[in-house]
Amino acid sequence: MKSSSKPRLTSKTIHVRKSLFQASGIKRHYATSPLLSHLLTALSMTFPEGERFFVESVRNVRHLVDDPILQADISAFIGQESYHAQSHAAFNLEVLSADYNIDAFQEAMTAEFIRLRTLSHRRQLAATVALEHFTAMIAGYMLKHPHMMNRFDPNMQNLWMWHTIEELEHKSVAFDVYQQVFNNLAQRRRSMRTISFGFLVSNATVTAHLLWQDRKNSLGNVKNLLKNTRDLGQILYMMLSIFPEYLAFYSQSFHPKQIDHTQLLAKWLPRLEQKQSRYKFS
Repeated sequence: MKSSSKPRLTSKTIHVRKSLFQASGIKRHYATSPLLSHLLTALSMTFPEGERFFVESVRNVRHLVDDPILQADISAFIGQESYHAQSHAAFNLEVLSADYNIDAFQEAMTAEFIRLRTLSHRRQLAATVALEHFTAMIAGYMLKHPHMMNRFDPNMQNLWMWHTIEELEHKSVAFDVYQQVFNNLAQRRRSMRTISFGFLVSNATVTAHLLWQDRKNSLGNVKNLLKNTRDLGQILYMMLSIFPEYLAFYSQSFHPKQIDHTQLLAKWLPRLEQKQSRYKFS
């Protein structure tokens, strides 16, 4: 059934905000270790193209959604993801334009998203659902463990606090669209298995590549090696901690809202809103 031509509602739970992040003066190592800095940069490299793909995969089938509340959430989802893409593109340009050679990785990533766009609308949306679950798991962990956010420079805290909060706000939108339009459990599971391997391998590879290109600064002294070792332990602990949430995705009855982030958002949203209330956007 096609959606109504009536004016769309405004989402009551998903709010589109601009970021306080400033894409200038970013330190080479903006987190507590070179390893964590380069891992976050590797993740950020995927976001501009990835967020655009997420939006397209939902838009492809939006006309088949007849729930006005979900339509409102789709509009807010698109708004949030569009701002995420813009902010991470600005971050990437500032950080990676200096002395990193990442052309091969960017070309491979672009080629992969071109390939994904040749798939059926069902498979494209299933890929988005899987990747949105990954971002929600990581976002939830970072907000549950404030010491992770405290490992970043204040400017980077602005970027990642804003992004992680909004990932949790819209974590179920793509899933709900997929369920309403396709409701195909087998495809959802297949996509997650495929995406899991690619997500982990590509991010680990790019992180290692950035570390190696920056080896004089990242690996060249005992102090940084100790910092890297400590943060590697934190990263591995995060992966173990979110693994039950990852496995839950394969359940037939799974829904993203079964992982309750209500109290977490209630804790962090006032902090974000207080920061934004003091800033005048242009």
